[in-house]
Amino acid sequence: MQFSRRALLAAPAALARALGSTIRVGCQANGFPLKPGDFPALLKALETMRELHYAGFECNYRFVESQFARAAEARRQIEATRVHFIGAHASLDQMRGEKGEQIADGVAALGAEAVVLSAAGLSPTGHFERSALLQKARAVEGIARMLAQRRLRLAYHNHNPEFANHNAEINALAENTDPALVSFMMDAGHGYLGGGDPAAFMLAFSKRIFGIHLKTFRGREVSGQVPLGQGDFDFEDLAAAVQKTGWSGWLIVEEGGGPRPGATSALGPDRQHIRKLFGV
Repeated sequence: MQFSRRALLAAPAALARALGSTIRVGCQANGFPLKPGDFPALLKALETMRELHYAGFECNYRFVESQFARAAEARRQIEATRVHFIGAHASLDQMRGEKGEQIADGVAALGAEAVVLSAAGLSPTGHFERSALLQKARAVEGIARMLAQRRLRLAYHNHNPEFANHNAEINALAENTDPALVSFMMDAGHGYLGGGDPAAFMLAFSKRIFGIHLKTFRGREVSGQVPLGQGDFDFEDLAAAVQKTGWSGWLIVEEGGGPRPGATSALGPDRQHIRKLFGV
């Protein structure tokens, strides 16, 4: 999806004027050298996020699972950092059955807004059987219903395959799931890496997008992740699509995917780049 140079240059200022604080900026905790169960280290990471002007955080559920038995006190500690608990990340398999209910109960008690759900893409080429797509859509909806009972949103998180073949799978998931149940945590970095068009998905389904993960790469491998503004692609088209749709939600920096050299140090420059590009 292409926009004029004039529109791209005007996007940050226009976003700031039109949207004010309706877009919030968050941080995925996996850029920090955290270990599952080390809750004090997570709290320290949240303090760092706040100092860097991040308003919310997302983390894998394993980093808060140890707190499920003392959720009330742990929630007070999280809230004391003034960094909002956006959501906990889990896989489709992890969210099935009794284990999924335990995760949902725990993160809901800790004050999370959503479960960010990931699943394997149906095909790396974006060509798949409709029956497989419908089976996946029904599985995602089933978990979404369970989460809704706990006042949690389901935000589906994509990887590369869902955006292959002109956004084929991610579009099909949006078209074949209930908008009242299923939202999306669009990973724009994976979308571009998969050869797709995150801006086009924004234009088509902005009301379904709960948040956006921002990360960029050099080369075609996930191991080539670099700080925002230093990769083979940036997010000018996406910023223009955000402006056009009036979208509001979470822009989330996702450094790492596990500790990597320089990931934490990149979070300050990443925040500045988002402010420059999106105006927030």
